[in-house]
Amino acid sequence: MFWNGRESYRDGVAELEKKVEDNYNRILPVYNYGTTEQAQALNPYMDKAIEKASVNIQRHSMYFNRKEYVRWIDDSYMLIGLGYFYKQDYNKARRTFDYVISEYKYNDIKYEAMLWLAKSYNQLEKYKRAQSVLDNLENEFDKDTKISKKIKYELPLVKAEMFLKQEKYTQAVEHLIDAIYLPQKKITSSRAMFILGQIYQQEGEYYRASDYYKKVIKKNPPYTMAFNAAINLATSYDTIYGEDSKPIVKNLKKMLKEDKNIEFQDQIYYALADVAFKDGIDTLAIEHLTSSVATSVSNDYQKATSALTLGDIYFKVQEYQLSQAYYDTAVQVLPEDYPNKKEIELQTMYLTELVENLIVVRTEDSLQKIANMTEDERMALIDKIIEDLIKEEELQKELEEIAALNTSTGSPSVSGITGGPTGGGEWYFYNQTALSFGFTEFKKKWGNRKLEDNWRLSNKKAIFQPDEQELLVASDSTITDSTGAVVVVKSNDAHTPEYYLQNLPFTEDQLAESNSKIEQALFNLGFIYKDKLNDNPKSIESFETLIERFQESEKLLQSYYQLYRLYNLAENTERAEYYKNLIVENYPESDYAKLLLDPDYFKELEAEKNRAMILYSETYDHYESGHFYTVYSNSTRALKEFEEPVDILAKFEYLRALSLGKIEIVDSLQVSLDSLIVKYPDSDVAPLAQNILNYLRGPVDTTGTSIIPEEEQYDVSIYSFDPNSKQIFSLVVKAPVNINALKVRISDFNGKFYSLENLSTTNILLDKSTHFVMVGNFNTIDDAMRYYNAIISNEYVFANLAPDQYDGFVIAQENYPVFYKDKDLKKYLAFFKQNYLEH
Repeated sequence: MFWNGRESYRDGVAELEKKVEDNYNRILPVYNYGTTEQAQALNPYMDKAIEKASVNIQRHSMYFNRKEYVRWIDDSYMLIGLGYFYKQDYNKARRTFDYVISEYKYNDIKYEAMLWLAKSYNQLEKYKRAQSVLDNLENEFDKDTKISKKIKYELPLVKAEMFLKQEKYTQAVEHLIDAIYLPQKKITSSRAMFILGQIYQQEGEYYRASDYYKKVIKKNPPYTMAFNAAINLATSYDTIYGEDSKPIVKNLKKMLKEDKNIEFQDQIYYALADVAFKDGIDTLAIEHLTSSVATSVSNDYQKATSALTLGDIYFKVQEYQLSQAYYDTAVQVLPEDYPNKKEIELQTMYLTELVENLIVVRTEDSLQKIANMTEDERMALIDKIIEDLIKEEELQKELEEIAALNTSTGSPSVSGITGGPTGGGEWYFYNQTALSFGFTEFKKKWGNRKLEDNWRLSNKKAIFQPDEQELLVASDSTITDSTGAVVVVKSNDAHTPEYYLQNLPFTEDQLAESNSKIEQALFNLGFIYKDKLNDNPKSIESFETLIERFQESEKLLQSYYQLYRLYNLAENTERAEYYKNLIVENYPESDYAKLLLDPDYFKELEAEKNRAMILYSETYDHYESGHFYTVYSNSTRALKEFEEPVDILAKFEYLRALSLGKIEIVDSLQVSLDSLIVKYPDSDVAPLAQNILNYLRGPVDTTGTSIIPEEEQYDVSIYSFDPNSKQIFSLVVKAPVNINALKVRISDFNGKFYSLENLSTTNILLDKSTHFVMVGNFNTIDDAMRYYNAIISNEYVFANLAPDQYDGFVIAQENYPVFYKDKDLKKYLAFFKQNYLEH
């Protein structure tokens, strides 16, 4: 019995070792126990081990006077703990190891249990407890000289893991060194040496890092580790010690040519870039980084790292459009565990906002320039663009034919367009080759997505899509020909002159609209450079360009004030005084002028603002606590009492609207939000208010009428959310369906992956044509959601059902009767998404 269980456990561990993958871009852990999904796949092995061990204990245990007389019983308890550990149910594992330690304190097995207890605490991130257990175990070495050498050899590895998980790398080093000087398995010592190399490399001690990477390679470990050791050895090249980079570069280029390294080319190019940087050849380094991004196939971590490195390089030299392009590439593949992920996404958002405004200025300037040409000049330019486009298409066709031929013959593909074609046309925005390339890359990443708002979101409300005729009407433009006659142009063919003429600003109204876009974009750029990118010189340039080009602009006062502040920061007193005088002379009644002339005025404004801020802070706390009547009262008082600052008043208006939505009806919320947007259109909360209104009203058609039925807007207040409630996994299945066959499949799934949970499966009719299947109970939301994620993606269970025939979710016991009475599936699914899937 025990033997069968132990063999099942060993088979499970062997299966895990085949599947786990290490991320060599980060410092490795000593132990890799796989992902949650990989642990889920081990359930059949570990459940069998636990079951066999449990049966062995029940049938054969002879426990008298606090002593066990059967040899294999303590081993069976250990096997149960190990089974739970590899299922990643670390709390059950911890309790089992604790039991072994307390019940078998005079048995050598307690030392093994102490080691695994420390491992369990490491996985639970309870490091102080892990430290205490390991200290106690080490103290036992002096008392008991018969402790297994295996435990003594593994102890420093567990200690090292404890410090690695806390990112205390210096403390981990001494234990890793202790471990490699003890007899270990080859793969274990290789891994410890590799981690030492990574730590020293991270700390800039390249000589020591190189030494350990060489030791790893000499041990002939698995190829992936050997390859990464070779790559890291190259990137540990240090010019301080007078090393010659030529043999390193030669070896890396040799690795590039080897077929077995095709999927690793991105890492090789990154290593080449690192060497080039250390040699001071920045141009070559950038070329290698570009190749690294272009050749990355499956290593998202490396692709993100290479793209971000390029993004940072271009950012430092103020090539913001290139920087944004690489940041955006990185964000699309950024793994969830990537360091500083949120900050990277924020920087990408800032750069994207910047580039969008730069493109507006550049595009509108180009359109105006072409509109101002003589007709002959304009047509000559357009003819040249079309000619270049045709040449580009012919070249692209030839390259595709060569690539197809090489693919069919097994030859290497053409690599001359590593960075993607940018086109030879003079007008980038109409270069079809560049657009086609972008479209192809888009499809590789995202598939066939519709061109629509929020296209990245896979789960969103239906959005009105105009039909082809409406799109054609929308693309019509009114222009004048050389005689001054109005001409309506319709063309989506980039090979015709009309395609390029239709967007040119020929009329006064079109020119005014174009100028308005440029003016707003320059204003936006000034603030983006100043507040988001900390590039004050570029901010000054943007504001001064706006002032120079648009001398009647409504944005002059704000631009003057920003320039006054920017020149003060630059300690350019003369220019700061110049803009101060412009404000005081031209706008004497403005707050800006009063602030500049009277410091006390500023103090008064600050005092008023502070009073408003204090009340707002208190009101927001009430909102967080659900005191909506108090929120409404405070907000109403504030809106009557204060006249400044506008941004705080807008926030009070927003809280007042939200509280109305809680204590009255949805219509009151809508009216209040509409009022907020009218009164404070430029406030920070206006977009939030608009988002709520969009959600409440849904998408609208061209007449402004909602196209989402009213019944699809849900009030989920009938349900309550309690994280401590017992949970049930539920399936709502529409007829026709063989419900008994479905229950058998669910039972098979439970028997294979959840055999120890004793899960019951029942079903009732929700209505005449809908079955309601329930599996449970689960003690925690985490347990229920693990089960949900496992079963909902299981092909066997749903093999005979179409995707639109069923919906799965988790529901708390106390919400079940509410749902059964209400019977509104879409309403509960909205509640489930908000409280289970998004938290």
